[in-house]
This record gives sequence, structure tokens and C-alpha cells, in this order.
Amino acid sequence: MDYEEAIIYDKRNYLRMYWSFLLDSQIILGTFCTENYLNLFVIKLSFFVFTFQISFFLNALFYTDEYVSDAYHNDGVLDFITGLPKSIYSFIATLITTNLLTMLSNSKSELTEVINNRRQYNNYLDIIDKKLSKLRKKLIVYFILVFLLNIFFSYYVTVFCAVYRNSQKYWFYGCLESFAMDSLISLIACIFITLLRFISIRKQIKCCYVLSNIISIFI
Repeated sequence: MDYEEAIIYDKRNYLRMYWSFLLDSQIILGTFCTENYLNLFVIKLSFFVFTFQISFFLNALFYTDEYVSDAYHNDGVLDFITGLPKSIYSFIATLITTNLLTMLSNSKSELTEVINNRRQYNNYLDIIDKKLSKLRKKLIVYFILVFLLNIFFSYYVTVFCAVYRNSQKYWFYGCLESFAMDSLISLIACIFITLLRFISIRKQIKCCYVLSNIISIFI
């Protein structure tokens, strides 16, 4: 909603706001715990699978010879701190890539705006048809990109596991670290975003509302 509409209509308490932001930012909750006919389950599921695939690929990509050497000189053990930079790089790259693909796979906000303002349009059905036609083209590009990237990711990870057989365990742990980091950042960021939105509506501070919307785009 626009700020002016939120002042009037958004009467939710803090916990309900927080849950709403969490559903949007958390890939597991957003995929399996929400029902939205403007964002089909098959698209959400494909995005969910792709998120894990790119995390596995990036952790393999950033698994340099330096990490292999550290594990070798430490009796085959790669501790959490040593592997943390790799997980951070993987998390950042995953965040950027998935946000770009979200622009292709998700037109929920755009369609919602048209539906909510349908009484203002005389040619409402024509506008919806154009929006759906645009979405169809975006989804074709999205699935082609995801298919090609999945082939490349699978090939790279297979080669990585064949070459670094003794490092597969640490590579997998790195993937779990990246996922845990993503989940933790989402939990913390949603607390902050919800606080900004809650204060902006209760105290009518528009800049806080705008800031919360901007931050929510990147989580």
C-alpha cells in the first residue's frame, strides 16, 4: 500500500506485520506456508530449488586451493571461522542473483496494484491482458535461464565433487552455513523493517515507511 493508504487501512499489530515480512523474505516459509494466486506454487517451488542449487554451486566456486590447503595442514579439519568468508561470499552472490531472477518470476505487486485500482480504469480487462502477456514473456525468459543455469551448476558441482573428493563434507557444511546465514539475516532484518513500518504508521512518519519499503526489496 501507499503510505496514505497504510495510515488508514493497516491496523495490524507488530507480530502480524513481522510474520508478513518473514513470509516474503524466508524462502521456505514463502514457498510452503503461503497461498497467493498471483504467485503460483510451481514458480515458487522452482525458485526454491534454484536457490539451493546456486548456493551449492557458489560454495564450490569459492572453494579455492587455499581452503584445501588449510584443511590439509589441519589434519583434514576445516573449522567454522576458516570457512566463514566463503559462506559470506556465497550468500551475497546468491542474494544478488535471486533478486534479479525475482524480477522475472514475480509480478505480484504490479498485478495487485491494478486489481486494487480496477474501478479507476475503463479498460480494466485490456490492462490485465497486457500485464499477463508481459508476465508470460518474463516467465519464458525466467524458465529458460533457470534451465540453462541448472545444467551448468550440476556439471560444475559434479566435477568439483569428483576432483575434491575429500573436501565434499566441508563443501556441504559451507552450503548449510550460507543457508543458516540467510535465515538469520532475514529474521533480524524483518525485526528492523517491521519496527520501522510499525512506528511510521503509528507515529505517521513517512520517511520510516519509505525506508522500510526500500530495505524490504533487498531481503
